Amino acid sequence: MVKNTAGGNKAKGFARKNTNTKSEAKLRLSENENEKYAMVEKMNGNGMCDVLCIDGVIRLLHIRGKFRGRGKRDNVIDKSSWLLIGIRDYESVKEGKKQNCDLLEVYNDNEKSKLRNTITSINWSIFIAKENINNNNNNNDNEFEDDGIKFMDEQEQEYMELIEKQHKEKSETITATQEDEKEIGLDDL
Repeated sequence: MVKNTAGGNKAKGFARKNTNTKSEAKLRLSENENEKYAMVEKMNGNGMCDVLCIDGVIRLLHIRGKFRGRGKRDNVIDKSSWLLIGIRDYESVKEGKKQNCDLLEVYNDNEKSKLRNTITSINWSIFIAKENINNNNNNNDNEFEDDGIKFMDEQEQEYMELIEKQHKEKSETITATQEDEKEIGLDDL
């Protein structure tokens, strides 16, 4: 019998084939005026999303192939993700259209704090406020909001009216008994 040197259909080799770990040492920063920091406002689909740039302009971001497929593992892009984008200065912008830009870097939570600490010349409060608003909206989506509208059939409505009537009668009897009770002073004892 032949000796198995590869290890069961070469399974271990497949597992280690495409591992690219992101280095923690180097933080990618903006190098020229066409590279800007941005935050995802809305996911449009088809590899595109709307981003709010640090200068307050909303642009259309094209997610490059490097950040899709296997490269998506460490570069997950969601609403409120912080990004480094490259503005396409070679394209002219039509009226009513958003300016196109490309994705250069995706920052995780640790890198966000490092970015805020290293670059103090930029006002990060725009991103932080939007991020807090988005987080609060996501938390409130699960809560039930009472808007005063109730859907019920006739039987249920009669039942609710009966309960309210009984509740009113009980509250009236309690107030009547409280009025009938005479206060007893210390001198009466």
